[in-house]
Amino acid sequence: MMQWLMERHSTGIQLLNVLKTKPMVIFTTAYDSFALQGYELDAIDYLLKPISFERFMKAVDKVYDKLQLQHQSKNEATEQPHYILPKDDYIFVKTEFRYEKIDFNDILYIEGMGDYLCIVTTKKKIMTLQGFKRMEESLSKNNFCRVHKSYIVAIDKIESVERNRIKIKEKLIPVSDSYKDSFNKILENKKLS
Repeated sequence: MMQWLMERHSTGIQLLNVLKTKPMVIFTTAYDSFALQGYELDAIDYLLKPISFERFMKAVDKVYDKLQLQHQSKNEATEQPHYILPKDDYIFVKTEFRYEKIDFNDILYIEGMGDYLCIVTTKKKIMTLQGFKRMEESLSKNNFCRVHKSYIVAIDKIESVERNRIKIKEKLIPVSDSYKDSFNKILENKKLS
């Protein structure tokens, strides 16, 4: 069916015009002359080639945000608990002049250092200009916990906790008063009674 539609309509815009149910679309092209038509058809984004990875990720984020809103409004309408789209098990962070893939399972902890974040993994340390808030939002609440204004820890990498200090490998990480209660709740759930 899709093959037949594509043969009958030489452009993505023509195809989108005939579809009854419009999918989420990101147009990619080397020509900017169709941008207005793309937006009139409610395209999520319109990317001009050559496309940078950063620009591509921004478009993908728009799709993700729109999906989240759709699921949230569906759930509110049916009065069910919020459904959150599963997040990937990795992220790309910009470091120097490249984007580096970091598996969440490899992260030991993240330390804020002024305008930078130092992501300490089982393999290496990665410095990035990424903001703390954005980083915290991209991590699973089940696996990571903010314990200080300058630290996020991987819960499964904690070796011990003593006197408001967490030990991960050879690093002692303070638990501040403002994050103490939420961290203690996590510990309570993990304790063997």
